[in-house]
Amino acid sequence: MSLNLQQLAKVLKLEFRGDAGLVVNGVASPKSALAGELCFVQDRKYLGDINASDCSAVILTAELAGDIGNKSLLLSDNPQYSFVEAVRALGIETQPTDSDEIHPTAVVAETARLGKGVTVGALAVIEDGVEVGPGTSIGAGSIIERSAKIGSQCRLHSRVTLAPAVKLGDRCILHSGVVIGSDGFGLVMHEQQWQKIPQLGSVVIGDDVEIGANTTVDRGALDDTVIERGCKLDNQIQVAHNVRIGAHTAIAACVGIAGSANIGCHCKISGAAVVLGHLTVTDNVTITAMSLVTKDIKESGVYSSGTPLLENSLWHRCNARYKSLDKLAQTVAKLEKSDI
Repeated sequence: MSLNLQQLAKVLKLEFRGDAGLVVNGVASPKSALAGELCFVQDRKYLGDINASDCSAVILTAELAGDIGNKSLLLSDNPQYSFVEAVRALGIETQPTDSDEIHPTAVVAETARLGKGVTVGALAVIEDGVEVGPGTSIGAGSIIERSAKIGSQCRLHSRVTLAPAVKLGDRCILHSGVVIGSDGFGLVMHEQQWQKIPQLGSVVIGDDVEIGANTTVDRGALDDTVIERGCKLDNQIQVAHNVRIGAHTAIAACVGIAGSANIGCHCKISGAAVVLGHLTVTDNVTITAMSLVTKDIKESGVYSSGTPLLENSLWHRCNARYKSLDKLAQTVAKLEKSDI
């Protein structure tokens, strides 16, 4: 679909500057954009890329508009979000089908209930008692085990596994390789041997949740593991049993969350961070990359741990000196007591 600048501004509810009749027929990054395509910028350091680009129109803040030359403009308080809306308005994003298509190689139990417009890909398996809401798409090779429930307008990509009794809300997106409801890591030592603790809970996922490729969410031991509405999880994250993640929290790749941790709402956890078990993180907390959370976080804010990258020889010298820190602290304390 193509829209002229004035039409696009009306759909996005934005002020425009420039040629009202300019036809916008696509979107692109500044480096690859061609005439007729739309870009966005929300940081001053990228203005040079935009000015050097062949794009015809730019979404940006009013503050940056004076630094752009020879391009039509759409003014937004949140250019990145408006760019997403533009992608939808131009019909570029792939839309799910409403064809009710079930591939002939798929296995669907007689007791499964599929809503209108559900599609099921090749070699997918849907077991007894499963409920799938209208407009949901289940990708090739996915396995939906007994009594699982999936809401409406969900998209499960290929090779997604939902274990028994998992509940998935509406408009969720699960990417390839996601496993929801596998057994938690529950063990008890008896007579010098590890014995498995039965994992009797399940997983409950709210509306509008997106989970990235190869991320795993374990079922609860007794109570359910819960991911509340609007959460966004990246690839290769481990969510252990009985974890609760509050609404609209975003978690980047390779994060590990140990059992029974409770993460608040509107949190941001950066890549490769670890949250230890049975801890509570309050709302509106940002945890920076590769941090290790070892105690409750009771106040909102930004938290970090770990050693920043150094040149190798300098890192070795600093690492060797860590062993002297306790002795140094004791020496300083003695000097303070002696009033020297």
